[in-house]
Amino acid sequence: MLPRVVHVDADASSRTILAVFENGERRRFDVSPLLDEGVFRLIADPSAFSDVAIDEMGGVEWKAGPDLSRDTVYLRCEVIG
Repeated sequence: MLPRVVHVDADASSRTILAVFENGERRRFDVSPLLDEGVFRLIADPSAFSDVAIDEMGGVEWKAGPDLSRDTVYLRCEVIG
């Protein structure tokens, strides 16, 4: 199993999240391609996009409803450090 997210920050202006994983890796995920699809439309508004947290499985979730598994975030992110 891939590492859990231990910290997440949203950048509403670029529609990206910065995820820090339990192994110390920092990765950036561009959510913008998803914002026109299904439940992700609920976080198209910058204030909704900014309301992000870590779920109990170590993935990423938004208060408005959408979520991303830790595997998805880890595998689809750009490594930044």
